[in-house]
Amino acid sequence: MKWSHVAKHWHAFVPNILTQWPDLDSDEVEATEGELGPFLDHLCEVSGMSREDARDEVSEWLEGTDPADAVMDETRDNERIIASARSMHPGEDAYSDDSEFGDDDSKDGRDDN
Repeated sequence: MKWSHVAKHWHAFVPNILTQWPDLDSDEVEATEGELGPFLDHLCEVSGMSREDARDEVSEWLEGTDPADAVMDETRDNERIIASARSMHPGEDAYSDDSEFGDDDSKDGRDDN
C-alpha cells in the first residue's frame, strides 16, 4: 500500500498505527493529519531511531497493511488461505479440517452450537 492511501484515510489508520507503535502519543499521531514527514519526526522522537530506520519500518508496515475492502474481497480468499500457511502447524493443510489441531470446538470438526 502507498502512504498516500494511508494519508487519505488517516483517521481510519490511526488505531492500526498505534497498535504497530504503541509508544506513540495518540494525540500527536492524530495531529500529523497523515503527513509523512511530521509522522516520521514523531516516530523518531519517541523511538530514538534514525529517520532512515523509521522510514524503513513504515515501509515494512505499509507492505503488510491491506485496506479493509481488500481483506474482505471474496476473490482474494484463496490467496489469504495460502498466506495463512506461514502461521500454521507444520503438518496442517490450509484446506483441511482443523479439529486435529485444536482449532474447532469439537473433535469431529463440527460446531455443536
